[in-house]
Amino acid sequence: MFSSGQRPQRIRRAPLLHENFLYERVRAFTARREGCFDSVDWERVGRRFATDSQSLVLNWPSKRTRAAVEVQHLCTAHANSGYIVAAHVGFDPDAKMPDIEAAMLATNDFALPRAFRQQARVWSRSEFAAYVDKRTRKVVISEREAPDFDDDLQLPHDGAKIRQDVAQYAHALLLRRFIHRSDSRFTIVLDGDSGLARAFVAVFAKRVQREKAEVIVVQFDKEQTNDARNALVAEGRAELEQHTGITPQQFDSIPTQYALEIIDGAVAEQLAKCAPGMPFAWPYHTKSEPNRHIRILTDRGQIAVERQARLMRLATLRSVDAYFHKIRSNIRATARAGRTASSNNRAWDRHYLYNPATLCKIIEIYRFKHNWMGSRATTETPAMRIGLAAGKIYERDLFS
Repeated sequence: MFSSGQRPQRIRRAPLLHENFLYERVRAFTARREGCFDSVDWERVGRRFATDSQSLVLNWPSKRTRAAVEVQHLCTAHANSGYIVAAHVGFDPDAKMPDIEAAMLATNDFALPRAFRQQARVWSRSEFAAYVDKRTRKVVISEREAPDFDDDLQLPHDGAKIRQDVAQYAHALLLRRFIHRSDSRFTIVLDGDSGLARAFVAVFAKRVQREKAEVIVVQFDKEQTNDARNALVAEGRAELEQHTGITPQQFDSIPTQYALEIIDGAVAEQLAKCAPGMPFAWPYHTKSEPNRHIRILTDRGQIAVERQARLMRLATLRSVDAYFHKIRSNIRATARAGRTASSNNRAWDRHYLYNPATLCKIIEIYRFKHNWMGSRATTETPAMRIGLAAGKIYERDLFS
């Protein structure tokens, strides 16, 4: 109660922000700053990139089934700084599958090979329905098993999946656009996806002809246990001792620069016996990439074995894989699908998102945080290391 003559104080409420406010601020900020790649001194910060993709899972409910639908998250990281130069989720939130289906029927697109269709970029409604039916053929949700399942409460399924090969070519074109003004010689390390390799070799063909780009494919055993990885590392150290005559204890005491030169020399001797452009099994295993096989796709016999050895030593996906690990660890909705014996082989998770457009926004916001803000303990962000920022970006800088 208020005493006579005393006016109640008016409570000021913070203005309500629309749901896309943060996402739009992040997009506007990165659009301004990433136009400055022309000013990056690539010779100083490094000329290597690593490109890989990870599968992200969405909960996709239909009338009587629940499907775990996968979309590809394709990323390119600058190897030395860890800056995520480009990141794309294979989903277009603005497209509408019924409209795509109608357009394809009107132009007889289904009768053409997919490469010659007018709507070759995205999936049609019927193609996506067949994909979902295939994934849920043995997964049926009865009313007793899920009594709270209500079609009326599900979010609308706007948007469409983008064809993976189209996304790969578009991703390579964006990277080429970012570095096209530089005359430096770049090295692009790719995961062992044949479609990804074709896309990058085609997009960077002119640079490859001028010997201004090397495209390298790396494959390694991602399913090894920790004990198996440690055993392979020990095996690799024994191989190094056999090839160089230096014991592991002696090798650990050698300064890093000279140790790397010794490794390059030992690898060069082995490469001299190999045909150009053939896969090479890296003999000195690392724990992060065991059983690594490397192939320089752009080697036509013109690269000296000493340079080949150095390129293969530096050919790693660690920078982009470390970012993927952060995505999995820090965003609950992107964690790997868990399956149990009682789950009827379903990969349904209550933490997964229902709206693919929301996943695209979260991934973009997290890329901004990784590149420009870091954590409280971060002293130098990837944007600072690559030369795009003089200091950390704080929330006040983004919202002001």
